[in-house]
Amino acid sequence: MSAPLPVVGMRWWAPIQQRGSPLGAIPGSYICWPVLHLDSMLPFLAALAADPAQLTRRLTVAGTPFTIRALRADDGAALRSFLAGLSDTSRRYWHGDADPADEATGWIDGIGRYDKLRLVAHHADRTGHLDAVVDLSFALPPEAELLRYAAYGLPLDPARTVRFGPCVADDWHGSGLAAALLPPTWDAVRLLERDRIVLLGGVHADNHRARRFYRRSGFVEAGTFTTDAGVSIDMALDLP
Repeated sequence: MSAPLPVVGMRWWAPIQQRGSPLGAIPGSYICWPVLHLDSMLPFLAALAADPAQLTRRLTVAGTPFTIRALRADDGAALRSFLAGLSDTSRRYWHGDADPADEATGWIDGIGRYDKLRLVAHHADRTGHLDAVVDLSFALPPEAELLRYAAYGLPLDPARTVRFGPCVADDWHGSGLAAALLPPTWDAVRLLERDRIVLLGGVHADNHRARRFYRRSGFVEAGTFTTDAGVSIDMALDLP
């Protein structure tokens, strides 16, 4: 286990406004690491896709039993329905304006083939209806989180880091489902020998509810960045 994030007062690090840094500001080793580590991980991801039982967990939220498990090839219709059913606000805060059918097809086609591991949650007796998804990405594109965290003075180690993007159906907002997803998700992250979690694409600065949730869950704010969608905040968590 690597050393924890540096402590500054009661925080791991002070938030910094990112001004944008040239790609050359990141040492070359950071740029090539994701490819090297991903090559050794792909067979394991493929094996999990073939036999995902070790990722399956049971949990209860508000008296309702749920199953959380790996995304399967037969989840295409349920995933399309889940994505299409998100409110405009939820889609803006999550993956933006991607077409639900195209996005679902991409997720299904990518099972066991790329750097992704996707988890889904559903009522224990309703396998054809999804209530939440978790997007885990084990590659760090040099122009995204890798670049931004280096600009904050916190270079990420791709051998330790996973990008994390959860999404809960609107009907279950505020129910406790999002919090219940974290322990089984962290189990999956540890299985892949990662222990540092960063939000995939950060969190929108005006999404105050999500920011409070992440802070309660142990995440801290690393810095801010701006895209065409507005100001977002990078947040990270070290697993014990």
